Amino acid sequence: MDGGDWAVRGTAWLALAGYFTGAFLLLRSKKQIAKWVWGAGCDFNLLHILAAFHLTHNWSHTAAVEHVAKQSEAVIGTPFGAGIWFNYVFTMLWIIDATWLWWNEESYARRTTWITLVIHSFLFFMVVNAAVVFAPVIVRLPSAVLCLGLAVLCVRQLSSKTNLPTENVGED
Repeated sequence: MDGGDWAVRGTAWLALAGYFTGAFLLLRSKKQIAKWVWGAGCDFNLLHILAAFHLTHNWSHTAAVEHVAKQSEAVIGTPFGAGIWFNYVFTMLWIIDATWLWWNEESYARRTTWITLVIHSFLFFMVVNAAVVFAPVIVRLPSAVLCLGLAVLCVRQLSSKTNLPTENVGED
Protein backbone atom coordinates (compact mmCIF):
# COMPACT_ATOMS: atom_id res chain seq x y z
CA MET A 1 0.00 0.00 0.00
CA ASP A 2 1.32 3.42 -0.90
CA GLY A 3 0.70 6.74 0.84
CA GLY A 4 -2.42 7.41 -1.21
CA ASP A 5 -3.96 4.09 -0.19
CA TRP A 6 -3.14 4.85 3.45
CA ALA A 7 -4.77 8.27 3.16
CA VAL A 8 -7.95 6.85 1.63
CA ARG A 9 -8.21 3.92 4.04
CA GLY A 10 -7.06 5.89 7.09
CA THR A 11 -9.67 8.59 6.62
CA ALA A 12 -12.32 5.88 6.13
CA TRP A 13 -11.28 4.16 9.37
CA LEU A 14 -11.31 7.47 11.25
CA ALA A 15 -14.75 8.28 9.81
CA LEU A 16 -16.04 4.90 11.00
CA ALA A 17 -14.48 5.42 14.43
CA GLY A 18 -16.25 8.79 14.59
CA TYR A 19 -19.51 7.23 13.45
CA PHE A 20 -19.50 4.40 16.01
CA THR A 21 -18.25 6.49 18.92
CA GLY A 22 -20.54 9.39 18.08
CA ALA A 23 -23.58 7.14 17.64
CA PHE A 24 -22.95 5.43 20.98
CA LEU A 25 -22.56 8.83 22.67
CA LEU A 26 -25.75 10.15 21.04
CA LEU A 27 -27.67 7.10 22.24
CA ARG A 28 -26.30 7.65 25.75
CA SER A 29 -27.44 11.31 25.61
CA LYS A 30 -23.91 12.64 25.91
CA LYS A 31 -24.55 15.34 23.32
CA GLN A 32 -21.83 17.76 24.45
CA ILE A 33 -19.13 15.17 23.72
CA ALA A 34 -21.07 13.49 20.90
CA LYS A 35 -21.26 16.63 18.79
CA TRP A 36 -17.47 16.86 18.69
CA VAL A 37 -16.98 13.19 17.85
CA TRP A 38 -19.96 13.07 15.45
CA GLY A 39 -18.73 16.20 13.69
CA ALA A 40 -15.15 14.87 13.49
CA GLY A 41 -16.40 11.58 12.02
CA CYS A 42 -18.36 13.54 9.43
CA ASP A 43 -15.27 15.61 8.66
CA PHE A 44 -13.15 12.48 8.22
CA ASN A 45 -15.80 11.09 5.87
CA LEU A 46 -15.48 14.24 3.76
CA LEU A 47 -11.68 13.92 3.84
CA HIS A 48 -12.06 10.28 2.77
CA ILE A 49 -14.14 11.32 -0.25
CA LEU A 50 -11.65 14.06 -1.17
CA ALA A 51 -8.70 11.66 -0.77
CA ALA A 52 -10.44 8.98 -2.85
CA PHE A 53 -11.36 11.38 -5.63
CA HIS A 54 -7.92 12.99 -5.70
CA LEU A 55 -5.66 10.01 -5.11
CA THR A 56 -7.67 7.13 -6.60
CA HIS A 57 -10.13 8.50 -9.16
CA ASN A 58 -8.21 11.55 -10.46
CA TRP A 59 -11.32 13.71 -9.86
CA SER A 60 -13.36 11.58 -12.26
CA HIS A 61 -16.92 10.70 -11.27
CA THR A 62 -16.90 8.06 -14.02
CA ALA A 63 -13.84 6.43 -12.48
CA ALA A 64 -15.53 6.46 -9.07
CA VAL A 65 -18.66 4.83 -10.52
CA GLU A 66 -16.52 2.16 -12.20
CA HIS A 67 -14.67 1.54 -8.92
CA VAL A 68 -17.95 1.09 -7.02
CA ALA A 69 -19.27 -1.19 -9.79
CA LYS A 70 -16.16 -3.40 -9.57
CA GLN A 71 -16.42 -3.57 -5.78
CA SER A 72 -20.09 -4.52 -5.86
CA GLU A 73 -19.49 -7.12 -8.56
CA ALA A 74 -16.71 -8.69 -6.50
CA VAL A 75 -18.92 -8.87 -3.39
CA ILE A 76 -22.49 -9.42 -4.61
CA GLY A 77 -21.88 -10.66 -8.14
CA THR A 78 -23.55 -7.68 -9.84
CA PRO A 79 -21.87 -4.46 -10.90
CA PHE A 80 -23.79 -1.61 -9.28
CA GLY A 81 -22.03 1.66 -10.04
CA ALA A 82 -25.12 3.62 -9.03
CA GLY A 83 -24.18 2.71 -5.46
CA ILE A 84 -21.99 5.81 -5.52
CA TRP A 85 -25.19 7.87 -5.20
CA PHE A 86 -25.99 6.07 -1.95
CA ASN A 87 -22.58 7.25 -0.72
CA TYR A 88 -23.42 10.81 -1.69
CA VAL A 89 -26.76 10.63 0.15
CA PHE A 90 -24.97 9.17 3.16
CA THR A 91 -22.54 12.07 3.18
CA MET A 92 -25.26 14.70 2.80
CA LEU A 93 -27.38 13.17 5.58
CA TRP A 94 -24.40 13.00 7.93
CA ILE A 95 -23.53 16.62 7.17
CA ILE A 96 -27.14 17.69 7.81
CA ASP A 97 -27.33 15.69 11.04
CA ALA A 98 -23.97 16.88 12.40
CA THR A 99 -24.72 20.48 11.45
CA TRP A 100 -28.13 20.32 13.12
CA LEU A 101 -26.53 18.94 16.29
CA TRP A 102 -23.93 21.74 16.26
CA TRP A 103 -26.21 24.65 15.41
CA ASN A 104 -29.18 23.83 17.59
CA GLU A 105 -28.67 21.04 20.10
CA GLU A 106 -32.05 21.71 21.73
CA SER A 107 -33.91 21.44 18.41
CA TYR A 108 -31.89 18.32 17.55
CA ALA A 109 -32.99 16.67 20.80
CA ARG A 110 -36.66 17.65 20.27
CA ARG A 111 -37.00 16.75 16.60
CA THR A 112 -39.65 14.28 15.55
CA THR A 113 -38.67 10.67 16.17
CA TRP A 114 -39.35 9.62 12.58
CA ILE A 115 -36.79 12.15 11.28
CA THR A 116 -34.15 10.72 13.59
CA LEU A 117 -35.10 7.16 12.63
CA VAL A 118 -34.96 7.84 8.89
CA ILE A 119 -31.60 9.61 9.08
CA HIS A 120 -29.92 7.18 11.44
CA SER A 121 -31.40 4.05 9.84
CA PHE A 122 -29.95 5.05 6.47
CA LEU A 123 -26.60 5.99 8.02
CA PHE A 124 -26.52 2.66 9.86
CA PHE A 125 -27.44 0.73 6.69
CA MET A 126 -24.56 2.36 4.85
CA VAL A 127 -22.09 1.78 7.69
CA VAL A 128 -23.03 -1.91 7.84
CA ASN A 129 -22.35 -2.14 4.11
CA ALA A 130 -19.08 -0.20 4.31
CA ALA A 131 -17.72 -1.75 7.50
CA VAL A 132 -19.00 -5.31 7.22
CA VAL A 133 -20.18 -6.25 3.72
CA PHE A 134 -17.62 -4.43 1.54
CA ALA A 135 -14.81 -4.14 4.11
CA PRO A 136 -11.55 -6.10 4.11
CA VAL A 137 -11.85 -9.38 6.01
CA ILE A 138 -9.77 -8.15 8.95
CA VAL A 139 -12.24 -5.29 9.59
CA ARG A 140 -15.46 -7.29 9.30
CA LEU A 141 -15.62 -9.02 12.69
CA PRO A 142 -14.90 -5.99 14.89
CA SER A 143 -17.24 -3.90 12.74
CA ALA A 144 -19.99 -6.51 12.98
CA VAL A 145 -19.64 -6.55 16.78
CA LEU A 146 -19.88 -2.74 16.88
CA CYS A 147 -22.89 -2.76 14.55
CA LEU A 148 -24.63 -5.37 16.69
CA GLY A 149 -23.88 -3.44 19.88
CA LEU A 150 -25.17 -0.22 18.36
CA ALA A 151 -28.33 -1.94 17.11
CA VAL A 152 -29.02 -3.48 20.55
CA LEU A 153 -28.49 -0.16 22.30
CA CYS A 154 -30.77 1.58 19.81
CA VAL A 155 -33.56 -1.00 20.22
CA ARG A 156 -33.28 -0.77 24.01
CA GLN A 157 -33.51 3.00 23.91
CA LEU A 158 -36.47 2.95 21.53
CA SER A 159 -38.32 0.37 23.63
CA SER A 160 -37.75 2.40 26.80
CA LYS A 161 -39.21 5.50 25.11
CA THR A 162 -42.42 3.81 24.05
CA ASN A 163 -45.24 3.63 26.54
CA LEU A 164 -46.64 0.30 25.50
CA PRO A 165 -49.03 -1.23 28.01
CA THR A 166 -47.55 -4.37 29.49
CA GLU A 167 -50.56 -5.68 31.38
CA ASN A 168 -54.33 -5.43 31.33
CA VAL A 169 -54.28 -5.04 27.56
CA GLY A 170 -57.83 -4.90 26.23
CA GLU A 171 -59.46 -4.75 29.64
CA ASP A 172 -61.79 -1.93 30.66
